[in-house]
Amino acid sequence: MLHLFLAHFVADHGFTDNTKIRTYKGYKLIEHIIWSLFALLAFTFDTLLKSTRGIIVLSIMAIIHVSGDILRTKIKNVNYIHMLELSELVIALILNYLVADLFVYSYISKEFAIYLLGMAVVTMAVTYFFRNFYPNDPQYNDLDGISERLAFFVFFLANNYLFAFLSLVLGFLYRLWKVKRFSHTWWLSPLFGIAITIIWKIWIYQ
Repeated sequence: MLHLFLAHFVADHGFTDNTKIRTYKGYKLIEHIIWSLFALLAFTFDTLLKSTRGIIVLSIMAIIHVSGDILRTKIKNVNYIHMLELSELVIALILNYLVADLFVYSYISKEFAIYLLGMAVVTMAVTYFFRNFYPNDPQYNDLDGISERLAFFVFFLANNYLFAFLSLVLGFLYRLWKVKRFSHTWWLSPLFGIAITIIWKIWIYQ
């Protein structure tokens, strides 16, 4: 049961450019923090709010998450920011373990939570890699890649392999038409998408 870990991951990366959080100030930062708290609640409110242990763990996770958001705006060394975000993920995983048994009664099933986490990783985590490590471009526009990887993930896990690989072909042709020049980085998006999707399919159907 990974509901709390999923909630933290989505709060940090879902529907937002994670690299821009580091530049947020004032109202913009407060807006993101409010969104993060609602994201944490969205995956856990029906379980963690029903027990003292759940409330304590959720409160600790919220404090850590908000503190991380604020610290990211203060730290200048990007390597330290990566260490901070990795530490938050590890802490979220540990806290999730402490209340994993409570999620048995969640409206989100174990399988669906894993499925949602897979969607988040195949889209947001890969984009995070592109923007922070290779090609290490904070302004990297990965909307096409996100759509391509997500379509492959959905179709492949639904055992529709024709549509899955067709989405990769169409994604490649679209880039060729739009950018009009070949780039070796084009191969990274589908390769990441295929690798992550296969791992998740094995995990879900094991």
